[in-house]
Amino acid sequence: MDSSIALTIVAAGIPIAASLILRLSDAGISERHHSHHDTYMVSGTLTWSLVFTMIVMGSLGILLGWLCVLDAFTANTVVVMSFFDAFLVVSFLYWVLLRRYKVVTYDDHMDLTPLFGRTTSIVYADISSMEFVTSALQPNIRNLHVFVGEKRRAMLWGILDLEQILIRIDRYDAIDDFIAYR
Repeated sequence: MDSSIALTIVAAGIPIAASLILRLSDAGISERHHSHHDTYMVSGTLTWSLVFTMIVMGSLGILLGWLCVLDAFTANTVVVMSFFDAFLVVSFLYWVLLRRYKVVTYDDHMDLTPLFGRTTSIVYADISSMEFVTSALQPNIRNLHVFVGEKRRAMLWGILDLEQILIRIDRYDAIDDFIAYR
């Protein structure tokens, strides 16, 4: 199989796969409230925006690759398609990881599923402190570090509804700069 054809299949396949996964499995809401627990996930708008970006970049890559085949540009088709495919692969992996991140709060504990690794369970009574930190990627968003003893057990992202999560945890005594948060 010609490498440019394989790269075109990747450029078309990744956005189609992401669209199908999103369409078949997403309820479109970032918070789900149940009688015994609440689930907080990354906003459906953000994940949909990433899929839309993949669709646009895949289409643009196929278009520019086709124009290179027609000699409308002097660029190498494989180089052009490789650029767009690399973007699509990285975007797809980032999208998958964002969809994985979630916090589930119960009456006495919470379960955090991070981007990487296993789900962590934290009992609210065991929390020794919580502190707000500025996000390295977004200076106007503050994340929340949760400590058990001297060890940081979790980081709750500011893109989640931290106020609702803090209400469920109900450990305002453990927050270092709660007054600055208001």
